[in-house]
Amino acid sequence: MSRERKSKVRKTNQWAMLVRLMQMAKEQKTGIIIAVLLTVLQSLFTALQPYLYKIIIDEVIIAEQFQWLALACSVLLGWLLLQAVLGFYNSYLSAVIAQGVILKLRQYVYEHLTKLKLRFFDKTPVGTAVTRSISDIQTITDLFASGVITILGDIIQIVAILACMFYINVKLTFLTITVVPLLIYSANVFRKGIRDTFQEVRNQVSNLNAFLQERITGMQIVQLFNQQKREYDKFQTINRKHRDANIKSVLYYSVFFPVVEILVALSFAIIISYGSLLMFESKLKLGEVTAFIMFVNLFFRPIRAIADRFNNIQMGIVAAERIFELLDDKDNVEPTGNKIAPKLNGHIQFDRVWFAYNENDWIIKELSFEVKPGKSLALVGATGSGKTSIANLITQLYQHQKGDIKIDGTDIREYDIASLRHRIAFVLQDVFLFSGSIHSNLTLKNESIDLDNIKDVAQRMGAFEFINALPGGFDYHVQERGLSLSQGQRQLISFIRAIAANPDIIVLDEATSAIDSQTEHLIQKAIEILLHNRTAVVIAHRLSTIKHCDEIMVLEHGSIKEIGNHKSLMESKGAYFDLYQTQLESAQ
Repeated sequence: MSRERKSKVRKTNQWAMLVRLMQMAKEQKTGIIIAVLLTVLQSLFTALQPYLYKIIIDEVIIAEQFQWLALACSVLLGWLLLQAVLGFYNSYLSAVIAQGVILKLRQYVYEHLTKLKLRFFDKTPVGTAVTRSISDIQTITDLFASGVITILGDIIQIVAILACMFYINVKLTFLTITVVPLLIYSANVFRKGIRDTFQEVRNQVSNLNAFLQERITGMQIVQLFNQQKREYDKFQTINRKHRDANIKSVLYYSVFFPVVEILVALSFAIIISYGSLLMFESKLKLGEVTAFIMFVNLFFRPIRAIADRFNNIQMGIVAAERIFELLDDKDNVEPTGNKIAPKLNGHIQFDRVWFAYNENDWIIKELSFEVKPGKSLALVGATGSGKTSIANLITQLYQHQKGDIKIDGTDIREYDIASLRHRIAFVLQDVFLFSGSIHSNLTLKNESIDLDNIKDVAQRMGAFEFINALPGGFDYHVQERGLSLSQGQRQLISFIRAIAANPDIIVLDEATSAIDSQTEHLIQKAIEILLHNRTAVVIAHRLSTIKHCDEIMVLEHGSIKEIGNHKSLMESKGAYFDLYQTQLESAQ
């Protein structure tokens, strides 16, 4: 594609993006109309202000009509006050409109993020998603607060000023604006340059956020392995790139504004020299020369501001492109069916299922098994055998590529994904707790789960004592990621959270791996009670915890090695027997 063609495509995309952003402000229609009217009035009042000075100087002071001086000064004062009031309301209303649009856009982005597949988050750094949700959206604020509407006011002000200048003296006006073509050329160069540098700035901000988020989250590993110096050097490299990108944008500002000042000074020189000559020839009055000087200052101010405001628009459009690219990503949105699952019997069927996280790198290979309603299936095997992948497929955190997965005889892809997950409880090995109370972490704001139900489950789980002993009990404030609790305590809380929701299917992924023997005994007793008439899929490395399961499936490289109950597998002395004996010897 030729450079000219690319330029046209880019301009078309930018206009389309600007129109799309404006559509986001449809709810602010009344406010925008009022803001436009205020902008027009403010621009006209500002543009006509020098003409008022001209009248006072020529018609009152030079003409020695001092009886009108007090009235003229009062009119001028009122004029300036009204102009200030219009400016205040215009700025305030523009900011309100901008914040309204930003509020709506940020809600769209967050809602969209919650609907994306886990594959998206696997390949997208958290810092990048945070940049889209916060920094990029915040950049769009200037597009509404000091962008489109304000440019309209600047253009009206320029037209009004030119009209007044031509009305006073046509020839002097033409001489004054001879520098305008050069100014427009400089502004266009500035606009194009700043657009490219801003794109680079946004990319570097995203990289910086991603790096910091990952290192702060993993600071324990950085310190344990003495990687502070190495990580600091990496940060220095990224930080320098961020600095260099900003310096490039500063360079354009540093060149453009002095050029504007030179052109303004040249216009002043033309006015003073030629205006003075006209005054000596009595073809121009002092007030008119004074007004011309003020007009030129007011004339170049909006032209200079327009270039900067176009920069705000350009930055807003660049940020919008990144945001809408995220919002338009439909390929990564979680697929969902229409069938609601108000209650499940819990009959799980896998029929020749194939699954890969990366294309053709199969984790699950032609896997077929069945879990009858109310029964429990334990999954064992070496790391990478596919245990957690099966759990992810049942909860539809990931979607299989080939074969069929059915629950109660219905293809799992036909279920409404939210209603399906509402009937399935998933206890993860790596427990995540949000910053907040234990109560809020147990219910996750589900109002159908009351505190009495939670306390009852905690009593049966043997966790009530340790929770009640914490400061505030169930109102105890958990730090970010639950770091104020031990891993065993966090697992107990996640187990209570799962059971309190009264699910039909329970998936336990290494749920007892970090719990001591005494707590494990309590959980095993609770599991026997709470899993009664519920379908359960249990993943465990500690084989002593799954002897009670109805069936045990040994996996190897995504396929079934052997399957049966604890007794039959021990009697067959196969892979399960070897695993069990190895663990027993290690424990002894």
